[in-house]
Amino acid sequence: MSNDLYDAELSEKQERMARTKDMVGQRAELMRVLSPKHNEEILELGCGNGIFTHDLLEAIKPEGRIAGLDSSEAILSTAVHNCPEGEFILGDAQNLPFGDATFDAVVAAQLFCFLDDVDRALSETLRVLKPQGRVVILDTDWDTLVWRAGDPDLMERVMAAHEAVYTDAHLPKSLPQRLSNAGFRDTNADSFVVLNTEFGEDTYARQSAGIIVSIMAGSPDFSTAEQKNWLNDLEKLEQAGGFFFSLNRYIVSAIK
Repeated sequence: MSNDLYDAELSEKQERMARTKDMVGQRAELMRVLSPKHNEEILELGCGNGIFTHDLLEAIKPEGRIAGLDSSEAILSTAVHNCPEGEFILGDAQNLPFGDATFDAVVAAQLFCFLDDVDRALSETLRVLKPQGRVVILDTDWDTLVWRAGDPDLMERVMAAHEAVYTDAHLPKSLPQRLSNAGFRDTNADSFVVLNTEFGEDTYARQSAGIIVSIMAGSPDFSTAEQKNWLNDLEKLEQAGGFFFSLNRYIVSAIK
């Protein structure tokens, strides 16, 4: 996501999303695959709001070190608030400001899909990892989305605008091969489903809808009426007991 889209308002929406039960579950899955150890040095790329950074710090205390890197000043200010003990750095995952063989592990969630040069970022990740170090990347293939709509044509247009925000909205398809091409070995892929059959405030679908409305509002392709109609259709499905949202997440890991 470009930095001009990542203003303070969107940062706040992302933080609300991070507090949902779905994203709490996602962080648990990411933590399970990463399996941090007490004495490790870990780099979190695209650390965002710092909530997972805080979880990592709790997992590796007192000997370990976590460095969180993000390219957005707005989101990093939120990260410092959520994790005051954290070490946060403004930087680019495609040009990492760290020496060779610095970290035992590198982890990233929903970052690589926004990068212009994924392969360079993977090469940089390999460089800063120690021998036997591991990388864990969580991302989404939006082809897996099943989202029931009252107006399917409008939903199709909305999701096309949403996917256009990503550099690659289907990255997991190619990520295992790209990791191998970058020099990683023992690549493995896990998956889990974000499933909402309600449109309540504590759901990924509800918070995603808020972000999507912001995208619609910034696009000349959608009228104010269409923004309202899209949300109203989802609300009507909820009231009728027919709301349904399902999306696959993928966690791809590998060893240096």
